[in-house]
Amino acid sequence: MTVISKIAGGLSLFSCIRDMHKTGVIYSNNEYAKASGDTFISCAIGTQKADKISYKDAQRKNWLLRNNFMGGINEGMAKVGGYFKGVADSATRYIPNFILSAIALCAKGGLWSNIATVGLAIVELYDFVRNSTSIFQRTDYLE
Repeated sequence: MTVISKIAGGLSLFSCIRDMHKTGVIYSNNEYAKASGDTFISCAIGTQKADKISYKDAQRKNWLLRNNFMGGINEGMAKVGGYFKGVADSATRYIPNFILSAIALCAKGGLWSNIATVGLAIVELYDFVRNSTSIFQRTDYLE
C-alpha cells in the first residue's frame, strides 16, 4: 500500500498545484479585462474635461486617449495581482489535500500513509460530488 500512497499523494499534490495555476490564470485574465475597461473609461472621461478650451490641449488629450497612455502599466499590475489572488483563493480550498498529500508522501509507510490515502480518496470524492455534479446544489433557478 506504500507505493499506492505515494502515487496518490503525488497525483493529488500535482492536481492541486495545476488547478491553483489555472485558477490564477482565470483571475488574472478577469482582472486584466476589468483594469483595461476601467482605465479606458477613466481616460475617456479625463480627456473630455478641460479647464480652458485649447486646440493644442485637445489634440494632446485625443492622442493620449487613442494610445491608451498609462493603460499598460495598470493592466499589467492588475494581471499580476489577479494571478496571485486566484492562487491564494484556490490554495485555501486545497489545505486538506496538501496536508494529506504531505502525510502520504512523507510517512515511511504503515498506518499513517494508509490513513492519508483513504483521507485523500474521501476528500477527492467529496470534491467531485460537491463541485462536479449537481448534487447538493441549487438547480431551480428557472422556477
